[in-house]
Amino acid sequence: MSAMFGRRRVGRCPDCSDLHLLRDPDTVNELSHSAPQWTHREECRQQGEILREQFQEMEEHVARLQDALEHEKAKSKRLQLRSNQQEAALRRQEQQLNRLKDRLTDRPRDKGPSMDVLNLPPGEQLVKTFRSAARREEAALRLVLERREAELREAMKLRHSLTTLLHALRVNMEHTLSGGTDAGAEGKCLAGAEATLGDHVTGGVVQRWRQVQRRLGELLSEGQTGADTDQDKLLARLESDLRESQQLVRLQQQLLQDSLASPVPPELADGYFLEEWQRLQRRWAELRRQRRTFERERRSFTDAAVRLGRERCELEQQKASLLKQQYLRDSPPPGHSRGGDADVSFCPKSGQCGCPPITPSPKSGAARGRRQEGAGARTPDTPELYSALNLSYNSSSGTEPRAESWDGPTGPRTTCSTQSPLFSYSLDRW
Repeated sequence: MSAMFGRRRVGRCPDCSDLHLLRDPDTVNELSHSAPQWTHREECRQQGEILREQFQEMEEHVARLQDALEHEKAKSKRLQLRSNQQEAALRRQEQQLNRLKDRLTDRPRDKGPSMDVLNLPPGEQLVKTFRSAARREEAALRLVLERREAELREAMKLRHSLTTLLHALRVNMEHTLSGGTDAGAEGKCLAGAEATLGDHVTGGVVQRWRQVQRRLGELLSEGQTGADTDQDKLLARLESDLRESQQLVRLQQQLLQDSLASPVPPELADGYFLEEWQRLQRRWAELRRQRRTFERERRSFTDAAVRLGRERCELEQQKASLLKQQYLRDSPPPGHSRGGDADVSFCPKSGQCGCPPITPSPKSGAARGRRQEGAGARTPDTPELYSALNLSYNSSSGTEPRAESWDGPTGPRTTCSTQSPLFSYSLDRW
């Protein structure tokens, strides 16, 4: 009975699990969506690491460009300092020229000739020598003044050219840092200013700046070709996923509001219930198939156990009959037994002893077989299952007492007992 109860409990487990799955379909949906979400998270994490590496490379490029920009700024500062020094020198020269002009205009002309007159003989010769010396000095001073003015004009031109070059260089740097690419006019201005001034004045700063621009363009092109393609693709895909998610959220919110506000329309309700009914029918069909399989296996196991029990009983009966024949063959003849002793019957009547005879008759065996066949297949009990599985089963502890029946004080004594240990040992040995 315990085995039958255990089988019934096992048979109910698939029903309970299927009913639980039918009542709670969220678990199935979570299991079906967990794997794609995990793969999507892994892909997002790998893409984030790739973007992080690309961002670090871009930061390194930007750091190098900032170093180059600082170097160029230092060069521009040096040029600015140089131009300031030249401006200071020009101011000093202008001051010197102004002082010279003041001396020429405010010079006392009678002091020198009075000394000459005192030292030289009088006459017209003194006046002529004084006039010629003054003219020569005036011509020399005019020449010096013209030269100084020419140098001043050249210095002013150079200052204006350097100021224009620095302004154009600053504008070009700002345009490059802002990300502009159309710098043709600015490049022409820088080239013209450098050609006008010469390399000995500018120090090749325009050429160095062009080299820095070309290097910066190469680095930006390499970074854009390497990172813009993957990054743009990733950004486009993320944006599309974001839009789809937003649309899905809006649709879910709208459906939730519709479900809360109004019941399901009849045309949609029919389709919903039909889908649920089809799913339920599929589950029921699978459950019936599993139940039929379980019943078939249980029936086959029961038939095999019953068949093994019958074969074991037949074998025991054959062993008992052979032992009886051997015992009767080896026993002494009946004439040698004492007449005063009581007759001992090993096969008494059923009324005197509760155990069946050792060798059943063919008719009783056939009747018992017909009764078992008429009863049909049944669930075997515990002793039959133990005997089918070749296992020992002790139904009672200890030996059973012998049953004796006496007809009287002098009558025959009938002794009947269950199978003794010696008899069981002989059966097993046989």
